[in-house]
Amino acid sequence: MRKFISASFIAILCNTAIQAQFVVKDVLAVSPQASIFDPEYNTKLNIVCWKSDDNNLWISGLNPVTHMYEPADGKGTFITGNLSPNGDGSWNGPEWMLSTQLTQVVYNQTIGGIRYPGVATQVPGGWQNTTLFQYPGAAYSMATANYADSTSRFLIETTGISGISWVRNTDLNTSYFHPGVTLGFFARDNQQICCATSQAKHPGFIEVSTSFPYFTFISQDTIGAPYMWNDPETNSRLFMYRTNWNRTMKVYQEITPGQWILYNQFDSPLPPPFKFITSPEPFTCGGHSYISFMAAQSGSAKDGLPAQIWIAGANPGDAFLRCVSDTSVAIRVDPEPVVFSDSAFVYYTYVPTDKKTTNQYLVRKCNTGLGNLYTGNEVYKTASPVLSVFPNPCSGIANLRSPSIFGSGTSIEIYDLTGRKVLNTNATSSTSVLDLSPLPDGKYLIKIRKQGKEASTTVSMLR
Repeated sequence: MRKFISASFIAILCNTAIQAQFVVKDVLAVSPQASIFDPEYNTKLNIVCWKSDDNNLWISGLNPVTHMYEPADGKGTFITGNLSPNGDGSWNGPEWMLSTQLTQVVYNQTIGGIRYPGVATQVPGGWQNTTLFQYPGAAYSMATANYADSTSRFLIETTGISGISWVRNTDLNTSYFHPGVTLGFFARDNQQICCATSQAKHPGFIEVSTSFPYFTFISQDTIGAPYMWNDPETNSRLFMYRTNWNRTMKVYQEITPGQWILYNQFDSPLPPPFKFITSPEPFTCGGHSYISFMAAQSGSAKDGLPAQIWIAGANPGDAFLRCVSDTSVAIRVDPEPVVFSDSAFVYYTYVPTDKKTTNQYLVRKCNTGLGNLYTGNEVYKTASPVLSVFPNPCSGIANLRSPSIFGSGTSIEIYDLTGRKVLNTNATSSTSVLDLSPLPDGKYLIKIRKQGKEASTTVSMLR
C-alpha cells in the first residue's frame, strides 16, 4: 500500500514558501469530461496542440482573457490520426515548430508497427499533413519554436542509434547527424540542441546552424532534462539540468564564449518522499528567468505518485521559490510554463485517482503570481528565504548561501536523521563554508536563523 504525505503537512510546507498575500489559484482549464495528453501552447495565436486517447492530433483555442480551452473538451480542429500511443517507445506528444513563414506541428505516427515523424503545416483553410517515411524508428521529435527564425528545425532520436538527427523545415528530405549524444531538446530561443553524451550523460549542446556542427561540454555531471536560454536579467546564456539522481537542479552561466560556471543550484523544496525534481522547464517573465518543476516522489514522474508544482528564480540572489499548485494530494505530471502578455501560468496534467480502468488526463492552470511581461511589474514576487548548499553531495566542505538571511550573527545548526544536533555555529557573510568532514557519511538537515527569519535544506556527506 502506498503511503501518502498528509494534505495538511503539504499545506504547511507550501505556506512557508509563499507570502501571505499570494493566493494559490489552481483551476481546471478544460471540461471535466476531457482527456488531453501532452498539450503544447502557442501564445501568439492563442492555440494549443495535443493528442487524444485514441491517438488523434487536435488543435484547440485558448480564450485570450480567461486562458481556458475553447472548446472546453479541446477538440477544436482535427489534424490527423495514427499518432504513436503512450508508452510506445516515448511519452512525448506533438510539438510546435515555428518560423517567420510557417506555423507547424511535429509529431510521431505509428504505421505498420513502425514509428515515423510527421509534420502538420497550417495553410489557408486548414492544415496539410506529411508523414516522413524516410526516417523510420523515430523515438521522439522536438522542434524550434520561435517565430523570429527564418527557418525552423526539428530533431529526431532513432531507436537503436546513438546520436541525434535534425532536419530543416525548408528541406525535409535532408537530415544532419551528430553521433554519441542523447536527451535532445532545442534551446528556448536559439537553434542549439541541448543534450548529453550517450554513455556518461555529461551535459552540453550542439551548434546546428554552423557548417560544421560541434558539441560544447558544460560539466562532468550525470544529467537529465537539459535546457538553455538567454537570461534577460544578466543578458547571458544559461544552461540548466537536473542531476544527483534527479534530486538537484543546477544552472550554469556562460561568462565568456565557451566558458561556463555554476550559477545556481537547489534541491527539492519538500522533504522525503517528495525529494525528486522532475519535468523542469525555464521561462522568462518581467525581465527575469524562472524554472517551473515538480517536487515528486520519484525521478521518472510516470509512476502514478503525487507531486506538487513549484516555480523558482534562476538568479541565485533572487531567493525565490513558490508552490503554485493547491495542497491536495494529487497525481500531477507535465507542468508547462506559459507566459501571456498579461500574466504567466503553469498548466499541468492532472490524473484523477478514481479512474479504475483507464487514465484520464485533465489540464489544470496555476497562477504564478508574476506580473505583466511587457511592463516588468511583478506581483507577489517576494517569497520566503531559500537556503542553497553546494556541492551536494559533498565530500567534506559545503558552501551555504541564503542572501536574505546570511550575515554576521546568523546561527547554523546541523541535525542528523534522528533529530540529534551534531553541529552549531554562526555565519559571517552571505555565504558560509562548513567543514562537515568530522561527520560520518549520511544525510543531514541544515537550519539557519536570524532575526525571526529561518530556512532549511538537506546535505549529503559522501566520501
